Amino acid sequence: MARHQDNGTSRTNYCSSQDNDDYIASESDRQLLLMRQQDDELDELSASVQRIGGVGLTIHEELSGQERILNNLSLEMETTSNRLDFVQKRVAMVMKKAGIKGQIMLILFLVVLFIILFVLVFLT
Repeated sequence: MARHQDNGTSRTNYCSSQDNDDYIASESDRQLLLMRQQDDELDELSASVQRIGGVGLTIHEELSGQERILNNLSLEMETTSNRLDFVQKRVAMVMKKAGIKGQIMLILFLVVLFIILFVLVFLT
């Protein structure tokens, strides 16, 4: 009878050992599957980060180009502003020297010139 109990214990140990081996094998397979899924997700994430990096570089290049354009525009605006200030000072000086009579004569001359040009345009 002792022999029969040893066989029962031995069978129970064998079944338990087999169940443990099956469980370990299934867990190992599940872990490998999870690792593959994580690797795939990391590959996708890496590709996304590379695309974002490329877009960032493109944006940087575009902003650098626009900065150069704005700097050139600013320089041209400053030059034009300086010229306009010079012309306004000269016109103010001429107007001051001309006095009221000179200003009225200048305005009349410009009106007559405008009328002559207006008539010439419609006659031709």
